Amino acid sequence: GIDAPTDSLGNSLIFGVPFAQYFKVDADFRYYNIISKNTSFVVRFFAGVAVPYGNASSLPIEKGYYGGGANGMRGWPYRRLGPGAYSNPNDNYDRMGEIQGEFNMEYRFTVYKWLKMALFTDFGNIWFIHENETYPGGQFKWDSFISELAMDLGVGLRFDFNFFVLRLDGAVQARD
Repeated sequence: GIDAPTDSLGNSLIFGVPFAQYFKVDADFRYYNIISKNTSFVVRFFAGVAVPYGNASSLPIEKGYYGGGANGMRGWPYRRLGPGAYSNPNDNYDRMGEIQGEFNMEYRFTVYKWLKMALFTDFGNIWFIHENETYPGGQFKWDSFISELAMDLGVGLRFDFNFFVLRLDGAVQARD
């Protein structure tokens, strides 16, 4: 092997900077059922896992999984869901995980030519592979992950002007 220089924590360095090693895989499945010209039913399933190894004991913050926000669990603020069964309403820090599972369903229909609506529900959460002392209850476990799935219900407006779509969604937490 090559003897790379290390820092005071024992991390290997490239050009004087510690680097992260991790394996990450995502799967995103979507199904569009066109009911008529103006209505459709859409289902999405997303699953991902990222495993730090070697020179990294944790994932780089930009490579972790997050719950909440406009493109996921819409009933939660961005990066505020999970992980797992962890719950602390006073914790306003970004929450990251190494595993994510999400399932979304939308019924979409046209109200007027350029005005469309969607009724939706989202199920999902993030977890850690191993127990994390900062987030007790955040570890993924096969026997409890179903009970740790959060759920929201919502309605959305879509202003479809052909060359761009403006999307406004509102959701409420049905299960935290």
